[in-house]
Amino acid sequence: MDAHLMLLVQSAASLFAGIIMIAGLFVLWSKTPSGWLLLALAAEGISMVFRLAYAVVPSMLVGIPAFTMVWSATGLMVAAGVMGYALEQPGRRTGG
Repeated sequence: MDAHLMLLVQSAASLFAGIIMIAGLFVLWSKTPSGWLLLALAAEGISMVFRLAYAVVPSMLVGIPAFTMVWSATGLMVAAGVMGYALEQPGRRTGG
């Protein structure tokens, strides 16, 4: 497969995954509003901007260490938001 086509497919898959993540976080937030979910939503939105920028001009951004550092930090913020939300939810047990 052509290298340019492969990069395009990878970028499209990454953007699609981000859209699904944002949709899922929004559905959770609409059912049980939480600041933690807002953090995760905002961070995932910022991450989508980074993904889009990388899809458009990857060669220019590869050489900028701050770009990848901040992009990675948004991933950590998404994870922290989801973990914070999970920890604030009451425990549920299923009867058996």
